[in-house]
This record gives sequence, structure tokens and C-alpha cells, in this order.
Amino acid sequence: MADKKIVLKNVEVNWAKLFDATPKWQSTELEYSIDVKVNDQLAKLMKDYKLNKQTKNKDTAFNGADFITLKLDEKTKNGWVRYGEVFDKEGNPSSDLVGNGSKVNLFVTLGDSPYGNIIKLGHLEDLDRDKKEMFLNFCQVMELVDYEAPSAVIRSDATVAAVDAAPVEEMSIEF
Repeated sequence: MADKKIVLKNVEVNWAKLFDATPKWQSTELEYSIDVKVNDQLAKLMKDYKLNKQTKNKDTAFNGADFITLKLDEKTKNGWVRYGEVFDKEGNPSSDLVGNGSKVNLFVTLGDSPYGNIIKLGHLEDLDRDKKEMFLNFCQVMELVDYEAPSAVIRSDATVAAVDAAPVEEMSIEF
């Protein structure tokens, strides 16, 4: 099958790593990745194209609903470097981090491999043959949930306001 570009409309996503490639599991190689909640459109696509992709189900992700993880290596086997772009609701490039529970129009490409039909993250938009760089479109964010960096500190507006209002001498801890 020749590569086919598909848009998964209004899918819920988690763990979006789309701006900077991150290390693969137990590797120094880098990849872009995103977890996608299986909706009717994605389930039909997986069935119709007999995609070589297994769904996962964890209580901690999507409230126990089925999902798939889409990944894309930062570098191809031939040494080309991939870059991706995320767009806001109006179609403008965005630098807002995509938080868990955001709804996006996700751009995917269907293709084939020696292992069967596959689904790949992104649509190829442009390439630079001289620099061996590929530019892809990853998604359009329709409902952004703000990304919250993981922290061991429990934060709330009331706690922050109380700390800001407290006199400095009340904030020192004697050892």
C-alpha cells in the first residue's frame, strides 16, 4: 500500500512528546511519541487496514479506556533528522505543551512494512535534501489542557497565596 495520510479527528491524547524528541525506552536514540485514546474512527481504521498495532489498557491512562502509542524516531535509518510541528485551533504554529486529556486532530500516515500495515505519527510536509531533514505536521490542538510538570510538591492557589502573604520571618525553619 502506498502511504496514505489520515486525520484522526478530535481524539483525546496523553503523554505527548511532540516538541522535543525524548530517549526511547532503555536507549540513547530519540523519538517523538503520543498516547491516543481509541475512538470509533481509530478502531475502524485499525480493523479496516489490519494495522499491526496492539491496543493497551491501563487504569492510569484514559480512565481505563483502550489506547495506542504512536512513535516516530527522530532519525531515520538513513540518517535523516525529523522535526514536527503542532498547530493551534486556528491553524497557526503553536509552542504550547499538550497536556494529558487534550483533544487534537492527529495527523497520521498509514503505510506498509515487512511486519504488516503500520500507522505512523505525522504527515510529511517538506524535506531538505541538502541537510537531510524532514518536516512533519503532528497535530492541531482543538481543546488544550495545560501541561503540568510533574512535581513532588502539591500545589494549589490557596497554598501559593498563603506563602506569598506570609511575613519572611514566619517562613524560616530552625534546625
